[in-house]
Amino acid sequence: MDAGLSEEELLIRAREERANIVGRYNLGREEGAVIDPWEDPEFEVYHSTDRYGFIHDTRLPQNRSKEEEKRLEIELSRIDKWLKMIRTWDKYWGKEKFVKRIHKGIPDRFRGTVWARLLFLEQMKEEQKGKYEEMKRLGCKWSPDVRQIDLDVNRTYRDHTMFRKRYDEKQQQLFHVLGEREYIY
Repeated sequence: MDAGLSEEELLIRAREERANIVGRYNLGREEGAVIDPWEDPEFEVYHSTDRYGFIHDTRLPQNRSKEEEKRLEIELSRIDKWLKMIRTWDKYWGKEKFVKRIHKGIPDRFRGTVWARLLFLEQMKEEQKGKYEEMKRLGCKWSPDVRQIDLDVNRTYRDHTMFRKRYDEKQQQLFHVLGEREYIY
C-alpha cells in the first residue's frame, strides 16, 4: 500500500490518474494542452533527419555511400514494377512473380499499401465497423495500466519526427492502440 492509503483510496487515485492521462491524449496539442517542457524537446530537424524520419544528433553526410547508391538504384528500378502490380492487384495476387517480388523487397513508398492489401484491412474494417472505437473507449475507461502505457508512449521513438511532439497525433494513436490491446488481454 502507498503511504497508508486504503485500497479504496488507491482505486480512486488510480481512476483519477487514468482520467487525467486519457484527457491529455484526447486534448492532444490543442490550445490549453498542458505539456511539460521536458516532454517536448526541440531539435534541429532539417539537417539531421534520415529518410525514415529518425532524428540524429549530428548532421547526416551530404554524399551517399556506394552501398546506399546501389540500394537506391535497385529500389527505383522496382518502383514501376510495383506500381503496375498494385494497379492490377488481382492479376498478380498469389502468383510466383508476386511472391518473388515480395521476397526481393517492397519499395518503401508502397509498403503501407501492400501490407494493407495483404492483410485485407479494408475488408476487415468493413466487417468490424465501430469495433476499434468501442475497444478504444473501453481501454481508456478500464485499462489498469494507462499510467505505464503513457510512460511507454512518451519514450517511444522520441527521435522520430512522427513521435517527438508530446500528445501529437501519432502519440495519441499509439496510446489508444496500446490501451485497447492491453484491455483485450
